[in-house]
Amino acid sequence: MTSTATDQPTFSLHVTEQEGAKVFHLTGRLMDQQQADHLMEVLDANLKNNEGVNVILDMGQLLYMNSTGLNIMISVLTRTRKAGGQVLLAAISHGVRQLFVVTKLDTVFPILDTVELALAKLRA
Repeated sequence: MTSTATDQPTFSLHVTEQEGAKVFHLTGRLMDQQQADHLMEVLDANLKNNEGVNVILDMGQLLYMNSTGLNIMISVLTRTRKAGGQVLLAAISHGVRQLFVVTKLDTVFPILDTVELALAKLRA
């Protein structure tokens, strides 16, 4: 049996708090505006009344992202910085990392191998 795009996991996320940072655990495929809007709603809810909140995007289970996903990453960065916080990316798969390299966004976002390393960077 062959696999099709519809067989692939849809996008989901959940948020945890670790050492004062909000960690967004992204799973599946970030590809459309509805998914992007959901991510922004969750981000806004977590930034509300929290000046200086740092955000770690755990992308270890994010299998695919297209230009919509990249636009959302830039929006996350902009909104978090306006609120006085930082955004770090963690555990990016090779394919998704290549997207950041090709677009040169790897020079804008700190990219770390694990969530634990991202937390250590925030502590430093």
